[in-house]
Amino acid sequence: MSDEIASATLQTSQKAIEVALELIKMLAPLAKNLLSEVYHKSVDGINDVGIKVSNLRSMGTVSAKNLVVEAQKANSPISTTSNFLARDAEQIAAKAKQYKIPIAIIGEGEKRTIEFLDRDKAIVEQITNEVMQERLKEMPQSVKCFSVSENNISTLKAEFEKNGIEYQFVGGKDGKISCIYPAEYAEQVAVIKEDYKRTFDEVSEHFSVIADVPETERQAEITARIDELTNAEIGSEQRSEVYSTILSDMQSRDVELPEYSENNMRIISGEMPNATQMAGKAFWEQQGYELNEGAKGVEIVAPQMDENGNPVLDENGNQTFTNVTVYDISETNAYETAIRDELNSLHNEYAVERAAALAKADITEITVADDLSGESVTLTADKLTKEQVSAALQENLGYSAEKADIAANKVCYDLNLDRKAYFAKPTQIDNINALRTNIRYQSDDITIRDTRFDAVNFKDGEDTHIILRHGDSSIGLTPAKMSRDEMKKMCVSQLGMSEYQADKAVSKAVKIESQIRSKLEERTVNKQGISQEMHIERT
Repeated sequence: MSDEIASATLQTSQKAIEVALELIKMLAPLAKNLLSEVYHKSVDGINDVGIKVSNLRSMGTVSAKNLVVEAQKANSPISTTSNFLARDAEQIAAKAKQYKIPIAIIGEGEKRTIEFLDRDKAIVEQITNEVMQERLKEMPQSVKCFSVSENNISTLKAEFEKNGIEYQFVGGKDGKISCIYPAEYAEQVAVIKEDYKRTFDEVSEHFSVIADVPETERQAEITARIDELTNAEIGSEQRSEVYSTILSDMQSRDVELPEYSENNMRIISGEMPNATQMAGKAFWEQQGYELNEGAKGVEIVAPQMDENGNPVLDENGNQTFTNVTVYDISETNAYETAIRDELNSLHNEYAVERAAALAKADITEITVADDLSGESVTLTADKLTKEQVSAALQENLGYSAEKADIAANKVCYDLNLDRKAYFAKPTQIDNINALRTNIRYQSDDITIRDTRFDAVNFKDGEDTHIILRHGDSSIGLTPAKMSRDEMKKMCVSQLGMSEYQADKAVSKAVKIESQIRSKLEERTVNKQGISQEMHIERT
């Protein structure tokens, strides 16, 4: 508690100093050097009291003193985050070096404090998240889980059984289903999921469902707009407008766009005349974009800087230069990212329009075709079922059972058929070994009322696993083998819970596990007063 209070005092005091500095800077610009000294001494004094460390030492990319200098250069306040484990702080420093941002790590012992420029807050949060994700990989997880659609269960179930992997499907009335499996099979399951995705993408791209229904005027407009967005060439008016909007948004957020010398601009213009905005790979990644496959960029000359951002001089004291590669915004996925939401909206609207047109039309038969093989089969539209369609696809198009299952689902979705009638033979959800599902207590904290808790046990397993589903994400906790801290980190990073919610969720998971364990192993006392353990068979 004292460390938390000290950390809070540290942050509050620093904010007060930062506000004071800004006010004084406006009133007396000439006092800049004096302010730096006052600021640095004040921060050092607070650190001595707040962190209770007599000899602070830096493990970051810069020292605490140099960070103040960097703050002056960038005209940015300094932010502080406390209570990092020493090993995590070291990883954060290494990643900060890669991202080329200055941070100072101070303190001794197991816990460390990180200081950074408020300007770099988003990057530090990203780095912290990356380090936490890497930590999660090291956790002793006994089970893993992922969400799955009910109509895809039969395909996954067949693959799990084919590969001898234990599994558990736990579903609720909300229609959301989780597939739970032992963590030791994570690599095999990753391959199964990748194979499934590959087949799903193949069906989505090459499997056609054709019904003789004329396209409406609105459908034609939507199709034309989708083509315009997806087929816009580099240098086209469509792309130029999008890039202009993206760059204007960056400037409104005070993102400093890179500028280049006249010599470098001549090099860029000669090799890439249609370039809009050039920048290094790290810059684009900081903005959330990735380089396209095959991006070539342009090699220019730039001043060489050291790890602290200072110029590197040769033996005669002259600035040294190095070759760097910069990329135009057109060589990133910025355009695709910007139009993604509009494309999704258009596709959804098209589906609604098509469904309305199908509802009005009197369809007697449909044709399903495989665009790769050129094979097709015509089916009677009246009273189609998934079982019939799947069998026809296997027999006429040579599809595997798994591929036919996915394609049969697509028929239902594309034609907007009555799903209850189409999936007439319900998918069996294997729930035999689930001890308890959707567990609720009267005393549940209001902040976790939308979180579902299921207690699961595999046939030959000794431990009870608590599956938490929060929104569209789910995780598996094993209280008997995981610490509270490890479970809380999973709740925060993978379920997006707050620290408070995570604490309440973990407490409930521990409570469920202890109650179930007490029911599985009870002790009885006979007439002679001898205590005897009784094992209860689980069915």
